[in-house]
Amino acid sequence: MKVKRIFAPDMRQAMRRVREEIGPDAVIVSNHRVAGGVEVVAAHEQEYEAAQAEFKRQNEERRRRESPPRQPAGGRQEAGLDDEMRKVRARIASAQQQVERPEEPGLGVVRNRQIEREDDEDLRSILETLKSRQQARAEFPPLDAEPPRRMPDPQPQPQPQPQSQEQAGQDGDHRMILTMQQEIQQLRAMLENQMKAPQSQPQPSPRPQVPAAQAKLTRRLDSLGIGGRVVRHLVGNIEQGIELDKAWRSSLARLSDAIPVVGEEFIERGGMVAFVGPTGVGKTTTIGKLAARYVLKYGSSSLALVTTDSYRIAAHEQLRTFGRILDVPVRVADENHSLDEVLRSLKGKRLVLIDTAGMSANEPHTGEQIELLKGISLRLKKLLVLSCSSQRRVLESAYETYRGLGLNGCVLSKLDESGSLGEALTLAIERQLPIAYVTDGQKIPDDIGVARRHDLVSRAVVTAQKALEREQQSGDDPGLSFIGQAG
Repeated sequence: MKVKRIFAPDMRQAMRRVREEIGPDAVIVSNHRVAGGVEVVAAHEQEYEAAQAEFKRQNEERRRRESPPRQPAGGRQEAGLDDEMRKVRARIASAQQQVERPEEPGLGVVRNRQIEREDDEDLRSILETLKSRQQARAEFPPLDAEPPRRMPDPQPQPQPQPQSQEQAGQDGDHRMILTMQQEIQQLRAMLENQMKAPQSQPQPSPRPQVPAAQAKLTRRLDSLGIGGRVVRHLVGNIEQGIELDKAWRSSLARLSDAIPVVGEEFIERGGMVAFVGPTGVGKTTTIGKLAARYVLKYGSSSLALVTTDSYRIAAHEQLRTFGRILDVPVRVADENHSLDEVLRSLKGKRLVLIDTAGMSANEPHTGEQIELLKGISLRLKKLLVLSCSSQRRVLESAYETYRGLGLNGCVLSKLDESGSLGEALTLAIERQLPIAYVTDGQKIPDDIGVARRHDLVSRAVVTAQKALEREQQSGDDPGLSFIGQAG
């Protein structure tokens, strides 16, 4: 019979030794305080009844040697119950103090929340818990072990009847052993939890699983080039259990609502409009298209073109060509004629379109161009031209370079050359930069139009679908498919 009597300075170390020497299926037969620490008697779960009987026999022999002359049966039973009740309460209080006092450096104060009240109702609850646990073990034994022998259920307290002193003493011992066993099992479970995870460090809550519909929607929106923060916003409130095609159309509708657009012909308002942005994004071509649209509708007498690009050789020749074709005056701002002077000379024109030098953020003349535009005394509108064929970092860099001017909106160019529109749409959504126009070719004045939310989303889906088809034809199938468009 594998029964161990273990001495330790405290209950924590005693429980650790029980687990190491007997194993996780150990059952505490008894425990009590001794000089210098605690004494714990433990046995394997399958040998619990034999150990309990042995412990009971030893207690009876020790009681016979140490007990005073016996009292009458009725008085002996009541006194024994009172004594055992006081002993159990003392042991519970002692165990609670032992757990509340930190045993090792770095451990916070741990309170025993399982033992809060010390009254008869708690003791009866402990007995009932032990009974139900033993019944559960008997009904559902482990698959890899023999079913443990069922421990006899504690008998309900009979009505006070005359009985022998020996029988009363046995009943009291039995109740005491059951109560102590349950108490130690509770303490052991609590201490094991403390050793696994200290109370001072709360356990992280499990991360909720993403529903399958949301995961598929996230992949599709990612394939459009939409940024992660915008994607999370779009799929975050999708209804549970909704069909995938409905969820997809709902996400596209929400994307459409989130895109900021001017929604009307920007040049119809008149005034002086400067087009800024990096080199090669199509500023001059965009100005030519807008000038042609305006001349076809209002004539050329109220329109003028201006360029500030004096850094590149023959940089203003393309704009001069547009002026000759449209019969529109073209002015150049240089070291002899400042931009402010040129614009003041054109105050009589209803619309003035200004072409600026295209430079990146790292070029030395970029700061000069920005200061030139800031120093204008007249009211000046600024539109940032962004190429949809550029990467997200290039778009962000262009925005950060010119944001100090006070941008009134943007123009998305080269939609026909782009493999994804999501990056430009994400920038417009996150920065709340209204989109005024979109361009998708070199034809003047046909390949330009006022930005519309629904049209932008449809173009984004069609562009992603074409990119997907090209990947599939090349043999690199990412396993995506699109269900319709903005609907």
